[in-house]
Amino acid sequence: MKIKSFAPGKIILFGEHSVVHNRPAIAVAINRGVNVELSSREDNIVHVNVPVIDYEAEHELTNSKLNYVIDSQKKMITDYIYEAINLFELDKGFNITVDINMYLGAGLGSSAAVTVSTLKAVSLYANKDLSKDKIAKMARSIEIKIQGAASPIDTSMSTYGGIIYIDNEFRLERLNVNMQLPLIVSNCQISGNTGKLVESVRQKYEKYPKIVGHIFDAMENIANDAKTALEEGNGDVIGDYMNINQGLLDSIGVNTLELSDMLYKIRSYGASGSKLTGSGGGGCIIAYTPENIDEIYDKISAEYPTFKCELSNNGVEASITDDK
Repeated sequence: MKIKSFAPGKIILFGEHSVVHNRPAIAVAINRGVNVELSSREDNIVHVNVPVIDYEAEHELTNSKLNYVIDSQKKMITDYIYEAINLFELDKGFNITVDINMYLGAGLGSSAAVTVSTLKAVSLYANKDLSKDKIAKMARSIEIKIQGAASPIDTSMSTYGGIIYIDNEFRLERLNVNMQLPLIVSNCQISGNTGKLVESVRQKYEKYPKIVGHIFDAMENIANDAKTALEEGNGDVIGDYMNINQGLLDSIGVNTLELSDMLYKIRSYGASGSKLTGSGGGGCIIAYTPENIDEIYDKISAEYPTFKCELSNNGVEASITDDK
């Protein structure tokens, strides 16, 4: 038996940081994510391979489970794989390759995509046909166990796909979008500290509640207007909204010189709009490129690790074949 599964990563299109303070946000599942390939074995060995981090290891099943304990200090990407495997009782071992086709630790939801794709593949191997609702719930519980806390955004995006609007009460609504969303993602290769950045914004909000509150209100208006534009297929305004949103993110101190340089370069290359995605302080920028995407990609990818992507509508998917 051979099982192949895929779960998408995500970008935050609008509303990072303001969403922490009860304003809406929009997240997009992208067609870059995590491919898992699982093949059956006739012994009790589970062989795990993660090429992007040059990781390979074997563990033996004991009483249908792995003897694996996560290291709460390290929070390795492999922890998500092993936690997903150990949610099932297994009669036989298997080989599993987890191919991560996006940047790690860059705000793209890599741990969620790893968790969801692994859950899907191993559940099928264990003869469990789990609903997407069940996969999303299990994946979030794994993220909470490893990270200590986790929003449902990343695991929902990897499970369901599409574009999700997060409202003021943190309820998730899938949007019906009838338009292309050609995006470029570039990585500055500097990691920001999400916890410190969120705390620094909170302190600014406490110190200057009216000023920062109005900035969050502006971000809310952008997210709400962008929701309408996406639903109506009005791509003409998306780039402008991204540029305005970036200016607001800059004003609360989460931009960096490196990110700013990337943002202005990609606009000069022809992107309609660009902004950081995620907590900032490093990580990735996104650019909306409805025209000349190949030309823009060639220029920016010569300077930074970059990939092109589009909306991923379907979320986690899997197929089973007989490899005999």
